[in-house]
Amino acid sequence: MERTADVAALRGLAPPAAVVFDCDGTLMDTEPFADAARGAVFTRRGHVYDEAARGALIGLSTTQGGEVMSRLFGGNASRLAEELAEELLSAVAVGAQPMPGAVDLVRRSAALVPVAVASNGPRPLLDKTLAQGGLAGWLPITVSGDDVERPKPHPDCYLAACAALEVPPERSLAVEDSSVGAQAANAAGMVVLGVGSRAHCPHLHAYVPSLDDPALQCWLGTW
Repeated sequence: MERTADVAALRGLAPPAAVVFDCDGTLMDTEPFADAARGAVFTRRGHVYDEAARGALIGLSTTQGGEVMSRLFGGNASRLAEELAEELLSAVAVGAQPMPGAVDLVRRSAALVPVAVASNGPRPLLDKTLAQGGLAGWLPITVSGDDVERPKPHPDCYLAACAALEVPPERSLAVEDSSVGAQAANAAGMVVLGVGSRAHCPHLHAYVPSLDDPALQCWLGTW
């Protein structure tokens, strides 16, 4: 059964003083391309990229992904991470598009409060993805997985984004589609809004199935 928006929880949240968005799977529909990139690395080494592998890798940085793949089938973790990053850049270039409602939500949010992006993706991939989606102009502050010592699920990227926005984490909203990202935002002390079918974890304060959900649009109107 499809999960619906947590309207009561949304209405109970105070309007944020800033918003920090995740990118992949939240603002941009990159997951099919990410799956293709991971699958290419697995296939090249004679392994099947199945649901178990997907679950072990989703939401991780390329460095973390290299480490996981090294444990799964051997090989140098750094080289695997580089290979994965190269595959991701090539795959995203095929045509990743914004998630439904993403452009409008970013535009409306940016008109009300400071906004930023905190991503586990490497810097070249993050910049290319946001530019391809037409979102870069609305999001001048971005933190990539390359910019912090410890990527998600650690809070570093969210703390860095809030510091750049000059807004305390506890007054900021994180918008996330994965448990890894939600854990990171929660550890940073932020209010966490989960979006999409993969956002099922105990770290959320509210949930919507998509960025164009009417409940989210209604709440945005109260800021």
